[in-house]
Amino acid sequence: MSKSSAAMFRRQAAAAAAALAVLLSTAGCAARAPLAAPPVAIRLIAINDFHGQLLPPDSATALPGPEAGTSVSVPLGGAAYLATAVTQLKAENPRHVVVAAGDLISASPLESALFHDEPAIAALDAIGLQISSVGNHEFDAGRAALLRMQRGGCAPDGQIGVDTCIGGRYPGAGFQYLAANVIDEASNAPLLPATAIRRFEVGGGRALAVGFIGLTLKATPELVSRPGIVGLRFDDEAATINREVAGLRAAGIEAIVVLIHEGGAIASPLAYNDSACPGFSGDIEAIVAALDPAVDVVISGHTHRAYNCRIASRDPARTVLLTSSGSGGRFVGVLDLELDPASGDIIASRADIQPVVNDRPGNQAPMRYPPQAPNAGVATLADDFRQRALPLTSRPVGRIATALGCDRNEAGEMSLGLVIADAQIAYAAQSEETRAEIAFMNPGGVRADLKPLDAAGTVSYGQVYSVQPFGGDLVTMSLSGAQIDALLELQWRVKGEPSVLLPSRGFRYRWDAARPVGERVDPASITLNGAVIDPARRYRVNVNGFLANGGDGFAVLTAGTERQAFGLDRDALIDYLTRFGPVAAPADIRIERR
Repeated sequence: MSKSSAAMFRRQAAAAAAALAVLLSTAGCAARAPLAAPPVAIRLIAINDFHGQLLPPDSATALPGPEAGTSVSVPLGGAAYLATAVTQLKAENPRHVVVAAGDLISASPLESALFHDEPAIAALDAIGLQISSVGNHEFDAGRAALLRMQRGGCAPDGQIGVDTCIGGRYPGAGFQYLAANVIDEASNAPLLPATAIRRFEVGGGRALAVGFIGLTLKATPELVSRPGIVGLRFDDEAATINREVAGLRAAGIEAIVVLIHEGGAIASPLAYNDSACPGFSGDIEAIVAALDPAVDVVISGHTHRAYNCRIASRDPARTVLLTSSGSGGRFVGVLDLELDPASGDIIASRADIQPVVNDRPGNQAPMRYPPQAPNAGVATLADDFRQRALPLTSRPVGRIATALGCDRNEAGEMSLGLVIADAQIAYAAQSEETRAEIAFMNPGGVRADLKPLDAAGTVSYGQVYSVQPFGGDLVTMSLSGAQIDALLELQWRVKGEPSVLLPSRGFRYRWDAARPVGERVDPASITLNGAVIDPARRYRVNVNGFLANGGDGFAVLTAGTERQAFGLDRDALIDYLTRFGPVAAPADIRIERR
């Protein structure tokens, strides 16, 4: 073939190919646009309210049974078992982030608390945690202590090698705490970073990003000792999130996840994986309803409840995936997201709240809930600190006649809380300056049941510590009868369950849920040893230091006069159990509900 003939052939072939392409582009099934790239799957592995729970809890957890409406008891939790669960979940998707929603430390068992919660941080690092919001308990020891937990260094009030910096300098958390709404008033900037970004390679030199906003509840100042947070401001949650959303979107990030230490609860704990969330309520609802529609996922905490919800957002066409994973490492949230590779936005999401089943005895359904094997490294870490704490945790400190629980009756009474109030009165009587006529205990300060260890009713220091881990001062002050009345009305100051104060023996009152907030207590029903409280008379009242500083919103206590601080709340209970044991649950009625 000549060169001219070959060139003509090539031109004819090219023309034919072009004609065929036009034909195919306009013909039936061949008219489909090229397939878009498939969504990119990213997994979030979430916990909250870990509270330094290195060892498996003593009590089992009720989980759904084989038939509708039934339950079985299953032992859950323990850092070594949580580590195994997280490792397995990470292996199922290499594109993952391990996150948390605050309260990782403080209110911890002695295995962690005796060592300034450095063991809790070490365990969480070993588990693989990467990002967490702060919670209110991160501020229990004050801002400086929180910054040390993040950045490292030895506890200034500790003994190096004994209760801090064991085995060398404490290096700080390997994960990043976020505190978008915790503002240092001197600099007007967040105390810790507001956001974090994780990027995932998707091929072709491209990456997709997920932005995380982390914050605590704005009511944190009501829940911690105020001297430790001087100079800090806790801003509105929704306004803070929406501000940070704008910043992330300006940086080109469309997949946005909120880690927030605020939450709610469902009507039945057994329905933790029911996305309809029957009977769901809580302060988190109003926050989610006010969020920028760009927020797709909210991982929450604070209430120690497990749930997996879809709730309404500000955009009526969208819902938000809202989850919480209980507390103490008993559950882990598995959130699988699908990102559009073109826009980077989340186009689908689903969650599964999975129990972390350990191999302790008492599993009523091992086939349904098979136990995990413990992670050897984390198990060794936990056992090391258990052994270090054992001489103190196992020391007998008193006796009880029967188990004292922290469950409340319809009126709000709690047997263990009433005993603690009685213990405070007895402890305060050791001097005229601290002697009190009435004592009150806040229910949130009672962190565990107290159960006898043997037939003699023995209880240990470790048990008492679990009940009252904060170790706050006791304070006796003078309040008028009118102020006591006002104090009782403050029990219904916020939406949700009332924070019913537990009073000491001889104090009694009646409340009516049908009456308006601020008028629920009948003043004529408030009595001390049978006599109606006189609004004008001043009474000596004893509370813990948290309440004395206005904690839980009981601001009237900050107006108490002739204040005398002394001792520790935990020591008062130990003294009471030692001197008056075996202590029984109080039989008298102190709170009535109409």
